[in-house]
Amino acid sequence: MPDKENRKAGVFIDGANLFFTQRHMGWQIDFSRLIAFFMQCFDSVEARYYVPESGALSQEQVAFNRMLEANGYTITSKPVKKIVNKETGEVVMKGNLDVELVVDALTTASRYDSFILVSGDSDFLPLIRALRSRGKDIQVYSTRGLSAWELVTEPGIDCHDFSDIRSKIELIASHEVQQSAHAESPESVSGQAGLPTKGEIFTGSIISVKSYGIFLSNPYHVKCLLPLSFLGVETRISSLPSIVRSTDLFRVAVFDVDAEDGPPRITVKLIDRQMSGVLEERAFRFLQKNSAKN
Repeated sequence: MPDKENRKAGVFIDGANLFFTQRHMGWQIDFSRLIAFFMQCFDSVEARYYVPESGALSQEQVAFNRMLEANGYTITSKPVKKIVNKETGEVVMKGNLDVELVVDALTTASRYDSFILVSGDSDFLPLIRALRSRGKDIQVYSTRGLSAWELVTEPGIDCHDFSDIRSKIELIASHEVQQSAHAESPESVSGQAGLPTKGEIFTGSIISVKSYGIFLSNPYHVKCLLPLSFLGVETRISSLPSIVRSTDLFRVAVFDVDAEDGPPRITVKLIDRQMSGVLEERAFRFLQKNSAKN
């Protein structure tokens, strides 16, 4: 991995390819842990997930998409087309989003230093070569047996096997049980499964940091905001992104649940006094450093 300092990564996930990759491996990826893994390696991460849709979305697919969005992924999808061979009558399903992925990767290239492709498909070689010519660091994540030989042998590509980082990104059974328990909770707000009640406690990792607060991953797969005012810090914070680290973990309690208009979202409050103290110290040092410059 490159030096994290000031490095930005664009993660582009070929959802259809990754589906077969997971089936081949025999274990599932936890997408909240996956983006957390990349965020430990880079200063910032922008992740995109490309997937075809066949008909109306099932409740499981809706929940999966909600989970992706809650963890900071941008989803691009399009309906699967049914193509009928006029001579044989054979119906072929077509739902390839390679073109969309390539266009997005090229048009957003100025926003990242490292291009991370989650796919073992050699069709992306022309894109990889184009990005290399622009000086981009190239990384590919797939698994042995499904990674195209052309990708593995292409010069200048840093290929990674998911099996080598399984302990860091696998969907753990106990985590699935916890999610299921929340989904079946009779105390869910507004009758919507999977939402917490006020006062529930969990630990979240950082998805993104704004001037007004921190968006956290959470077991409910909804947008979760830890406001600046709920950090328990007395020193004035002039730049929240400057004092928060991507590896920070926040133990929080649910303060409010809003499920009335649009997608559900929750507001939380930091209850970890030690972390509040760490942020207090960082804020103080940041102020001192800026005062010395002025």
